Amino acid sequence: MEGMQVSFPKPGRALKVMLALLAIVGIGGSLLANYGPKSIFGYLVVVPGEIVHHPWTVLTGPLVTNPTSWGHLIFSLLGLYFLGPPLEANWGTARFVRFVVLSALAGTGLALLLAAIAPENVRAFHPELMMGPGAVLAALAVAWGREHANAQIRLFFFLPLSGRSFVWVTLGFCVLGLVYPSGIPEGVAAPFGGFVTGLLLSGTPSPLRALYLRTKLALLRGKSPSGRGELLARPAAPKRPRPGAPPLRVVQGGLDDEELLKRRTPPKDKRYLN
Repeated sequence: MEGMQVSFPKPGRALKVMLALLAIVGIGGSLLANYGPKSIFGYLVVVPGEIVHHPWTVLTGPLVTNPTSWGHLIFSLLGLYFLGPPLEANWGTARFVRFVVLSALAGTGLALLLAAIAPENVRAFHPELMMGPGAVLAALAVAWGREHANAQIRLFFFLPLSGRSFVWVTLGFCVLGLVYPSGIPEGVAAPFGGFVTGLLLSGTPSPLRALYLRTKLALLRGKSPSGRGELLARPAAPKRPRPGAPPLRVVQGGLDDEELLKRRTPPKDKRYLN
């Protein structure tokens, strides 16, 4: 199997900023929730009934961790730290940032959608508050597993898993969130949004980009003059020389000295090809 060193990776610039933001907002949010005015804390987390009035919380909510448990913050930081560096190194900063933001939006959006349409008696789909980067971590785990399908890691530092198996383990953790909803402050649906985002946007090219390229190719073929999907004109076949025609001859071109021109013997067929 492909080997990969996962201990003490070196984060890129974007990941360093994300880790710092998660630590600052996570600790600050816990201080506000436990010792400060809780009204300010409510402006940071996602409240399903107030999302129209506080739309910025779809971006701040994933940075706030559970104020009653330091473990949520620590494990979120560790997940970003170990999964993020190889993806940022392979994709570049711009794609990595887009991936993280879109996975956070997808997770929060799916959780809000289910909160709006699910029956009221299904309390797991109607959390009072939603916070945490669970969707981002699920997306990063799927992306890491797909990008390093043959690599081997040790889950919890002792259970060997291939990258391909790690994708299925991630799905298993998402399902466990449905069974134990109290341990998922992001909302039980958010990790599934991140999981789907990881499937669609990871890989080179990603399935979503591959679909875009195939669609664009089909449109270009439909606009081709021949109507048969020929994007480039075929080169014309070389013309055959007429029977008895003299062979073509390549003569030296350029500006020659007059003396050289006078001494030059013209070809018998009087034809020049430059």
